[in-house]
Amino acid sequence: MHRSITIHTIGHGRHEFKYFLELLRRYDVRFVCDVRSVARSRWPQYNGGVLRELLEESGIGYEHLPETGGKTKPLPEDLARGVDRIIEIASEVTTVMMCSESQPLSQHKQPRANCHRVGMLAPMLRAKGVDRIIHIMPDGTASEFDESAVPSIW
Repeated sequence: MHRSITIHTIGHGRHEFKYFLELLRRYDVRFVCDVRSVARSRWPQYNGGVLRELLEESGIGYEHLPETGGKTKPLPEDLARGVDRIIEIASEVTTVMMCSESQPLSQHKQPRANCHRVGMLAPMLRAKGVDRIIHIMPDGTASEFDESAVPSIW
């Protein structure tokens, strides 16, 4: 039997942690898959170790999956393993893929993928049977669209 899988995406941007946590709670997120190549940020609350602690204190799981990052070119088998891990987690608990880019689409007349969550990971997840991908926007609204129809550099 096919189980419906939904994965959320979010970019931490410049959000204060309290607001970021509020967004996660609004969508009942219980696990964060950090899909950045390197779990570092100029905003200290989003550095991997600090973020893990803050999330765990709030009852939310965390795993860094550097093989799913967009800044490096992972080996195809490593990338596939990372995507499978996201699906494995999402099949058990409400999951969000997080990177730093808060806007998933550019503001061009014809929007483009602004981050690898849209341009690289979403199409791979859909190809592996993920039913819904919900992009959490910086203002707290949600957006769903056909990521494969969006021009991408990834």
